[in-house]
Amino acid sequence: MITPASGPREDASPAAPTSPVGRLAVGIPLVALAGILSWWAAKDGAYFGVVLLPGLILLCAAFLLVATRSVWPWPVALSAPAKLVLGGLVGLAIWSALSAFWTPAPEVAIADGQRIAGYALAFALGIWLRRLAGGALYLALAPAAIAGLFAATLTLTALLTGSDFGTYVEEGTLRYPLGYRNANAAFFLIALWPAVHLAAARELDWRLRALALAAGTLCLELAMLSQSRGSTIAAGLAVLVLMITSPQRARIVFWLALGTAPALLCIPAIADLHETADLVSYEGTAELRTAGRAALAGALVAFVLGIGAALVDRRREPDPSRQRRADRVVAIGAVAVAIAAGAVFSVATGNPVRWLGDRVDEFLTQGTPEAEGASRFELNAGSERDDLWRVALDAAGDDPLLGAGAGGYEYLYPRLRSAEGPESVRDAHSIELEVLSELGIVGLALLAVVLVGSGWGAWVGRRAGLQAAVVSGCALTAAAYWLAHSSIDWFWTYPAVTAPVFAMLGAACRQPAAPASAGTRRWRRFASLAVVVLALSAIPPFLSERYLDAAYDGWRNDPGRADADLDRARSLNPLAIEPLLAEGAIARAGGRPEAAADAFEEAADKRPEEWAAHYFLAQALIDLDPERAAAAAERAIQLNPLSPQVRALDRRVRRAVQPGSSP
Repeated sequence: MITPASGPREDASPAAPTSPVGRLAVGIPLVALAGILSWWAAKDGAYFGVVLLPGLILLCAAFLLVATRSVWPWPVALSAPAKLVLGGLVGLAIWSALSAFWTPAPEVAIADGQRIAGYALAFALGIWLRRLAGGALYLALAPAAIAGLFAATLTLTALLTGSDFGTYVEEGTLRYPLGYRNANAAFFLIALWPAVHLAAARELDWRLRALALAAGTLCLELAMLSQSRGSTIAAGLAVLVLMITSPQRARIVFWLALGTAPALLCIPAIADLHETADLVSYEGTAELRTAGRAALAGALVAFVLGIGAALVDRRREPDPSRQRRADRVVAIGAVAVAIAAGAVFSVATGNPVRWLGDRVDEFLTQGTPEAEGASRFELNAGSERDDLWRVALDAAGDDPLLGAGAGGYEYLYPRLRSAEGPESVRDAHSIELEVLSELGIVGLALLAVVLVGSGWGAWVGRRAGLQAAVVSGCALTAAAYWLAHSSIDWFWTYPAVTAPVFAMLGAACRQPAAPASAGTRRWRRFASLAVVVLALSAIPPFLSERYLDAAYDGWRNDPGRADADLDRARSLNPLAIEPLLAEGAIARAGGRPEAAADAFEEAADKRPEEWAAHYFLAQALIDLDPERAAAAAERAIQLNPLSPQVRALDRRVRRAVQPGSSP
């Protein structure tokens, strides 16, 4: 049996390149991934196309650069798991784009396909990075760690110097820079694992190791300040996977503990920040400053500890037998801690089965808990997800093969939700149910291929030597966190959260050595052509969003320029209705009710399933044509029957049609 520590080196991985061309080849995927992931994280996680699409174009450019023989002199043959993952992602991207033919939101279907293709590119660049790094495989973990450090530094600066409290904090939790506390926590906790693994890498310079440890501590602190309840469950599963897959269990756990201890300095700041949720229109910054100082102090302590530990580690020669004994001790200790924790839990709860039943009742009967107590980590399983998941399953039952089409869930939910559910959501808050409801069994099967292939490839990649096994363990740990948290939230649409995981999984896949062949060259040309088409397809919707944003920003100062920008936005993305809704909103705000009504009516005709278009049309027509306004309001009620604002407008329209009627 081949063990990670003693197995043969990967034949397809040459020694670390020393020539200028070789170093350039390594630098292209490394710098591209690190830069794009950093930028995406800093800009709302690339949730919006105006950030995602230019990043996608840059990913395409990086792929084309490393795919040219002038920069990449060695042939590549893909392993079976890598083929599964790439085939599954490309198939899922195509299937999503094809759903434009049956979804109520065709532009969303195409955008989803482009985003999934971006994940395939991240996976492919991870493969190239592993191949090009040669004996320096730990470089494959650098992009995700660098992105985490960049975003964490940006956030720390905002905490220490920023004054716009609402931009950084929502309901007493950190929402910056991704704009959503759960995505915030997920991004930073995913970046934690490569940072800790780089800190533990003896091959790295001691200063870089200390910096990596400080980055890991800072990421952990910011994740804690984000206060995502789901992150605790996902983090526990990630630690379990780490204990199973890491070939240097004791070493990684030591460095993880070394980075975790200083992060405890942030615990008081969590309570201080959470208390601000009880304050109305809070404009102070004291809690921000306190949180920033605590996070900075923890990172500095981790940096000093990292320097000391790295210098000591550098002077000690590794002893494989001692390492194996330490790994066994850590494994036994982890089991003992788990047993002890279970015993304490049983005593504290009295009846674990009853306690679990109470949590299930909370989940099914209570909404998201109010901001009470010291933090959101005080266990309360209340959530609206049961209603979100029920709607997703109902949608899947209506059309199990095709689903509602990408973007279709947003249109189904207002019609099918219960009174206890949130008023408006775009996603099912579960990657599996999201894909099933929108892309049907076909989409779910493709997703399963991607997940199985990723795990298989990373596990097989452990056989290529100790360093490869370390990269594999890190990738599997990060992937376990992502999958667990994505199963109860909506990170599939956050490229800054998802793309780093696929990049690490690609780097963890071992690729076989194979001579160049005519088939390989043909596939390379075909892939390059497909990437060029993908890059070109991203340009029109990107420009459309830019013109749309420009119209919103400048309509007060130059209404004519705004109208021209909206015309360009419509022509560049004719499937979208956002330019029409923007045109109507701007016309209404500018005192042009007829123009507003025309724009909203065109939007309602183009997207009959969009309740907001009918709602705004009714608003615009209420003084111009009450009868038509009543028809639009009735249609809005049919599409969103439980909305208080839609019901209020319907009552107002009815009074306008029949002035003497009671409300």
